[in-house]
Amino acid sequence: MNFNKVPASLASRSRPGRFTLNIVAAAAAHMLLMGAVQAQSQAVDASQEAQQSLPALKVTAKRGPTTTEGSGSYTTTAPVSTATKLGLSLRETPQSISVITRERMDEMGLQNLTDVINATPGVFAQALDERVSYFSRGYTITNFQVDGMLNTFGGSMKANGDNVVYDRIEIIRGATGLTTGAGDPSATINQIRKMPTMTFQGHAAVRVGSFNLRRAEADISGPIAFDGKVRGRLVVAKQKSDSFRDFYKEDRTVAYGVLEADLGPDTTVSVGHEYQAPKTSGVSWGTVVYWNADGSVANLPRSTNYSASWSSWPLVENKTFATLKHDFGGGWGLRAAYTHSQRDTNGKVWFGGNGNPRPDGTGITAWTSHFVYDESMDVLDLNLDGKFGLFGRKHEVVAGWGKSIREGYSPRIVTPAMPASYTNVPDWRNWTGDVAEFPTTVQPFPSSIARLDQSAAFVATRLNWTDRVKTVLGARYSNWKTNTRNFNATTGAPTTTTGYEVNDVFTPYAGLLVDVSKEFTVYTSYTDIFQPQNYRDKNGTYLDPVVGKSYEVGLKGEHFDKRLNTSIAFFKSQKDNVAEVDDSVPSTVNAGSGAYKSTGKGNKVDGVELEASGQVTPRWNLGGGYSYTRSRDAKGQPINTIMPRNLFKVFTSYRLDGTLQGLTVGGGLNYQSTIWVNAQRPNGTLNPDGSPAGFVTARMEQKSYVLASLMASYKVRDDITVGLNVNNLFDKHYYNRVGFYNGVYWGEPRTVSLSAKYSF
Repeated sequence: MNFNKVPASLASRSRPGRFTLNIVAAAAAHMLLMGAVQAQSQAVDASQEAQQSLPALKVTAKRGPTTTEGSGSYTTTAPVSTATKLGLSLRETPQSISVITRERMDEMGLQNLTDVINATPGVFAQALDERVSYFSRGYTITNFQVDGMLNTFGGSMKANGDNVVYDRIEIIRGATGLTTGAGDPSATINQIRKMPTMTFQGHAAVRVGSFNLRRAEADISGPIAFDGKVRGRLVVAKQKSDSFRDFYKEDRTVAYGVLEADLGPDTTVSVGHEYQAPKTSGVSWGTVVYWNADGSVANLPRSTNYSASWSSWPLVENKTFATLKHDFGGGWGLRAAYTHSQRDTNGKVWFGGNGNPRPDGTGITAWTSHFVYDESMDVLDLNLDGKFGLFGRKHEVVAGWGKSIREGYSPRIVTPAMPASYTNVPDWRNWTGDVAEFPTTVQPFPSSIARLDQSAAFVATRLNWTDRVKTVLGARYSNWKTNTRNFNATTGAPTTTTGYEVNDVFTPYAGLLVDVSKEFTVYTSYTDIFQPQNYRDKNGTYLDPVVGKSYEVGLKGEHFDKRLNTSIAFFKSQKDNVAEVDDSVPSTVNAGSGAYKSTGKGNKVDGVELEASGQVTPRWNLGGGYSYTRSRDAKGQPINTIMPRNLFKVFTSYRLDGTLQGLTVGGGLNYQSTIWVNAQRPNGTLNPDGSPAGFVTARMEQKSYVLASLMASYKVRDDITVGLNVNNLFDKHYYNRVGFYNGVYWGEPRTVSLSAKYSF
């Protein structure tokens, strides 16, 4: 089932020399930032640092080194495995990595994955009704993980999960062919769940805010039996809210439970279940119309939502998982993990997103659909890692095998004919959301069943040639197969099966790191790109997969006893075999889907990123960065202009001392440059009924803008904290998306929320 409607075509003009200027500016900004933070750090009183470090040591002993919860920091010294599976530090990994810690999520009030993406340098979130897309380095992000396990359901509905379940979220920018296989050179998002703690702890919190936001959550963790050898954690959350959009409401339920047990001194097993159910009503299915019938700009308000009040698009996800870890000794260990995920949706939509407003209130019509789709995914992952000696030095290696099977079931849905007037918005000037729900019948047999099988083996090693020079080498061997079985509309009997497969794909990975000083490491990395594509040529043969290369070179730093991480990266990628329409044959070939051909040398993306995250002083947290991305097709023309070329994001907080001890204040800025597309505008000539007589191509854009945010929290006593968060402080009016079906999607206005948290 495809929830997408085809967007308008994209095109733009390049500006020669801009890339060089941005690189120079980026490098200068990096040096200025480091000079400023070092000056500030040196000014901090040594006794204050010693005093503030004591609680951090206590928390580390309590929760272990692999979590960010309770660290009080915007960065982590824990090993990360999303890029290479080797468990390297941020500085040791030869790719760009952002880690949004528990501390940062709590201080900024980041409630879901989209909030996290909006706070992360180098990545960009774009909403479209219940659908949301994430972008990085010129491409859509399609690779998602939970605890390092594949979580890639099909379609455009992303798992915009509630963050109450997660300890941190890791975003690896660039290609991750070694750990995820097929995908674009954009990024991989890995959500790391909270795990049971060795000692008893917990919290309960409430939050209220703009648009009738009401939220409550609870989290309890600790030992259960056998002197702490059996531990557990339970997390629950409930949230209800309205929206700045008319008629839209959300009712979200989250539950997560996990048990962890030591089967012996060297073996640990954990089992758990995660439930996320955001139920919505008054949902849209597309964008708000932008142009009137006469070609003028409609300027409809942000609250506009030509949806039926009963329109719904619920998305219920259940994930059951189990993990076994065993330490063989001598630095060798085994990890075996299994996840079964189920995602279901069953909702009807009625949304007026088509047409152009006329002065008499007519001109807008609705799209309708009944979405019923069930998906399941089973993922198995086996990893063996350890240390070995070579040339008189110790090195690390990890080898593994994984398999995933995803199946989607679409039932046959029968919708009776409705009057032509049913989809008319009677008066767009006075819409009430009051329209009768259309009837449907869900048949007890499928319309189609789609299946995707992936399997891969990989190996990666870090070779420590000297104390300063290290290489990371790896390779992945993948198989990929998909098929769709179609069924008769009347009898439910199987009719046709379509599909294709790509086998024996070899994906190499190489990285080089050189420590140039105590604080800085220069690195470079390379990996291949592999992405199957469902397009056929004029002979009916599927095109070869999209392939290409991805390069990165950069400088990483660890400062102030590893409390602050900085980086600057230059990246470049190229995609070949990109499909384009073959105009030499009629579009009716291949059962009406048309014919395509490969462009040979294809899309090119390059750019630069800077980032700093962590503690400048024990009281001062800083997280942010700048990115510049240039995307071009084989002819050198800019592409994907709905993604901003320039992004700058920063957020900082400071814990006050003295008479204001217990008060933390902070704030941030988000800047993005212009996004635009070419859309179809009415040409100003009207038919007798007032409808447009024709259309012309016109540019639709959202110019660059800045959003500001503020936060404050106060520790009333050791176990009670109250907080305030303000987003879009100056109530900037902006479009989050432009051009989809000649419409726009408004960004969120100013919001204010108050919270209270009791910890024990």
